[in-house]
Amino acid sequence: MSAPASNVAKIKAMLIAMAAETAEFKAAARGAIADVAAGWLAPQYLLALREQLAALPDGLERFKLLRLAAGDVVALQRGDHWAARLQLDREKLALELKKHADAMAQAHATEKVVDEADLTENEVRQRIKEIYGR
Repeated sequence: MSAPASNVAKIKAMLIAMAAETAEFKAAARGAIADVAAGWLAPQYLLALREQLAALPDGLERFKLLRLAAGDVVALQRGDHWAARLQLDREKLALELKKHADAMAQAHATEKVVDEADLTENEVRQRIKEIYGR
């Protein structure tokens, strides 16, 4: 096996192992890994923040740290709002698709099928005018 082919095989094997490991993590976490990590990270953040605040005297430095932490909270809330908005957009799209499918089914059900062989020449001309506006 040539060197490049050997590297491709190694990378492929590594990616397969990573995918299997990720599947094991998801199964163990019973959900998305990001959600599990976020659930672990939030209390760690709060504990570290509490330690930092306890080490600071009242005053400007303490205020700056609280302001920074408030900015972090706002950023997290923005992410939650974005995720909720995305879910609403998905639901709206699903509803619009269903409404369209229902309208198409209704139009198809009420569509009048005309056999052109049964029409007179004048009726054919009238149909052409109706369809093309001429």
